[in-house]
Amino acid sequence: MKTGKILLLTIATALISACSTPKNFNYLQDLTNGQVITTSVDGTIRLQPKDQISILVKSKDPLMSSLFNKGISTSMKSGQTDGNVYVTGYTLGPDGNIDFPVLGKIQLKSLSRYEAEQVIQKKLQEEQLKDANVTVEFMNLSYTITGEVNKPGVYPIQKDAVTLLEALGQAGDMGVYGKRDSIMVVRDVDGTRKAYVLGLNSAKDLLSSEAYYVRQNDIIYIKANDTKARQSTASGNETRSISFWLSLASVLTTIAVLVFK
Repeated sequence: MKTGKILLLTIATALISACSTPKNFNYLQDLTNGQVITTSVDGTIRLQPKDQISILVKSKDPLMSSLFNKGISTSMKSGQTDGNVYVTGYTLGPDGNIDFPVLGKIQLKSLSRYEAEQVIQKKLQEEQLKDANVTVEFMNLSYTITGEVNKPGVYPIQKDAVTLLEALGQAGDMGVYGKRDSIMVVRDVDGTRKAYVLGLNSAKDLLSSEAYYVRQNDIIYIKANDTKARQSTASGNETRSISFWLSLASVLTTIAVLVFK
């Protein structure tokens, strides 16, 4: 009798555990309230060949400004100027240069958006446009996120640093079938493809990964967990479920016989 009760308690505990939330489901499980977290990874987007940017030069002399501002039109909204739309931009060549009016070739490879502004502004000021003010914006920079997310697709990079969590937020977050401990990021590194695998369960591991910050042209793939993988067969989950419950019923029947015999 005592042995049967112990066995029954063990089975009940196992069932409760099976119904609990999997340990690999929630994000950033090692964080505590008020904990300070840092990352040593530089997340700043840096320009690469084939990147396209817009460059706006402002000056008190409108004629000089128009000389450097190509392909700019103005959009209107409710009779008020809504802002500038950059129809034509500058594309970095294979050598990382752009061909800028008057100034000629300017090397921008590996520079941040702010650094590019400073380089161009300095060169303009050296060409007698002392009051030049330069604004650089990204045009065609983007990343792709696919797999088990709610809104897979190609998303533009519109600021200087984007984290993987922000990228997931843009894609409507991971679905319930997403594998949170094995996210794949494929990245162009110096002309070659490099793969990173990281998880979202540990903040320490996530923040130390080179793939924590998204880069232009990244491909982020969210793998499917075992439950979704079994659904790819005709009756994967159903078969497993039926066999599980039949086995459980058999075990419970045996325990009941032992306990109440």
